[in-house]
Amino acid sequence: MEFFIPGFCILFVTVTLSYFIIPKATPLIASILSVIFLLFGVYEHYLLFASEYRLSTWQEGLKAYAPGVMIFVILIFIIYSIFAFFTNGSVPIPSMPSIPSMPSIPSKNAVTNAIMESANGISNSFSNTKNALMNIKPTNTNKNKNKMSTSFLETI
Repeated sequence: MEFFIPGFCILFVTVTLSYFIIPKATPLIASILSVIFLLFGVYEHYLLFASEYRLSTWQEGLKAYAPGVMIFVILIFIIYSIFAFFTNGSVPIPSMPSIPSMPSIPSKNAVTNAIMESANGISNSFSNTKNALMNIKPTNTNKNKNKMSTSFLETI
């Protein structure tokens, strides 16, 4: 009974406040009051549970090592990138599918003949370009194929 009457009084006061006063307040006042109540609630919560937050996680002891771990991981990534850049890796290039030339259809229409000639010309120029690109041989002027070059130190 000792918790019922004070709780009932608080409920009655809040309902009365909500019914008569809050509808007359502007949105600016409502937002200011909500920010104030939120900050008050966070402050009270932190005061109540400060010791639990301080002792709750096992990661708190490792927090001091986080910058060193991140720097180490970034350095490993950079060194791996340098090794990958200076090694003699090759990427396989798949061959392009052949495009057959358009069949010539005799037509009495000049527009159709022009379209067929341009399509055949595009097809032929594409196949010539493909053949020219397939005949390009990569040139490797690096004398140190599997070794680090002197520019390794320059990149660091």
